[in-house]
Amino acid sequence: MRGKDIIFIVIVFVSFPMYYIMIQNSSNTGILALNFVIGIYLLVTGSDYFVEGASSIAAHLKVSEHTIGLTIVALATSLPEMSVSDIASFYGHPETSWGNAVGSNIANIGLVLGIAAIIMPLALSKYVRRDAITLTLVTGLLLFFVFVFNQVTWWMGVVFVVIYIIYLNDIRGRKEEVEEINPDKSMVLSVIYTILGALGIVWGANVLVDSAVDISRMFGIPEIVIAATAIAVGTSLPELATTVSATIKKKHGIAVGNIIGSNIFNTLIVVGSAALIKPIKLQASSLLLTSSFLAILTLMVFVFAMRKKISKIEGIAFLVTYGIFLFFLVI
Repeated sequence: MRGKDIIFIVIVFVSFPMYYIMIQNSSNTGILALNFVIGIYLLVTGSDYFVEGASSIAAHLKVSEHTIGLTIVALATSLPEMSVSDIASFYGHPETSWGNAVGSNIANIGLVLGIAAIIMPLALSKYVRRDAITLTLVTGLLLFFVFVFNQVTWWMGVVFVVIYIIYLNDIRGRKEEVEEINPDKSMVLSVIYTILGALGIVWGANVLVDSAVDISRMFGIPEIVIAATAIAVGTSLPELATTVSATIKKKHGIAVGNIIGSNIFNTLIVVGSAALIKPIKLQASSLLLTSSFLAILTLMVFVFAMRKKISKIEGIAFLVTYGIFLFFLVI
C-alpha cells in the first residue's frame, strides 16, 4: 500500500468525527473552514483514484474511455447532485432542488469544461457530437416544460427517466473503435480504486457542500443564490476534479464524456427523481436567469462539439460566460 493510500484512508476516517463536530458547531468559522479543506482533499484525491480505476476498467473491458465517462464516471460524479436535489425536494425546498441541478449543469460547462480546455485543448470523438445533440434536446425539453407549466411535475419526471433509459440503451448498442491499451492494474484492483474514488468523491462533496452552505448562511445569502453557487459549485467539484485529472492524464474521452454525461444525468435523473418525490414549483425570478444561462452554455457546447476539439479560446469563452452568470446572480 502506497503512502498516498494510507493518508487518504486516514483522512476519510478523521472526516467523520470532524463532520459531526461541525454539525454541533455550525457557527464556528474555524471548524467550518477545516471541513471545507477536508472536503476538497477528499474530492480531489478521490477523483484521482476514480479516473485511474475507470480507465483501467475501460482497458480490461475493451470499452472506450468516452463511454466510461458518459456512464460510470458521470453517474458517480452526479451522485452529490442527486442526493441534494432529492433531499431538498422531499423537505419542500424547490428552489434549492432546481438551483442545485441547473446550477451544477451551468458550472459543469462554464467552469469545469472551461478550465479543462484552458489546461489542454480537448480532442473530441465522433460520438461527442451525438451526445452533445442529446444534451441539447433534453435541455430544451426541460426548459420547454418549466416555461410552459412553471413547474416540473411527476409525469414530467417519468418522461425524463424513460428518456434516460432509452439513452443508456443507445450507448450500449454502440460499436466504437477502441484503442488497444494494456491495463496497468488487475481488474480487482481497478474496481477497488474506482469504489474508493467514488466514496471519496461523494463523501467529500457532502462535507464540502454542508460547510459551504453554513458559511454562506452566516452572511444571509438568499436560498436560490446559495443553491446556484455554493451548493451547485460544491456538487460540481467531483466533475471538476475528475475532469481536470482526466485532462492532465490526456484521458480526453473521460474528461468530455464526464461533463456531457453528468449534464444529461442531472437533467433527466436528478431533476426527474426530485419531481417524482414532489413537484418542483418555481417562481419566475428564480427561473429566468438560471434557464437563460443554461440554454446559452448548452448551445455553446453543441456548437463547439461539432468540431474535432475544444480549444483554449473556447475554454476562455466558457469561463467568461460563467463569470457573467455569477455577476447577474449575486447583484
